Amino acid sequence: MEKKSIKKLALTSLLFGGLALSTLTGCNCNYSLVEFKYDFNKAIIINGNKVTIVEIEKWSDYEGEQLQLITKDGLILVTSSFDTKLVNDKNSEIKAEDIARTIVGEDCEINYLPKEKSLTLTP
Repeated sequence: MEKKSIKKLALTSLLFGGLALSTLTGCNCNYSLVEFKYDFNKAIIINGNKVTIVEIEKWSDYEGEQLQLITKDGLILVTSSFDTKLVNDKNSEIKAEDIARTIVGEDCEINYLPKEKSLTLTP
């Protein structure tokens, strides 16, 4: 075989292999060949005109719309991804509070979790 036809065959095989691989991974939208890791340090949980900003250590997403948030002191929260925005404001001039006010409005009530070591929940 000539060098040109070998190169052409190799290129064609590579293209078809890539196409087949992308088709196979496109079958299931929940999985991909490349996994991206996002680094978030806060969650903004929105409830009407009230916003709770939570400092998070780790987070996980589940199939559907659920997020599991783990705070630095070990509190585990499960919340809806529809009501929760994850942000990383460590190295940014824009802070989580600014984002919360932009989403809900300037007159929103903002709470921080945890405020102190002890947490009291009231109805």
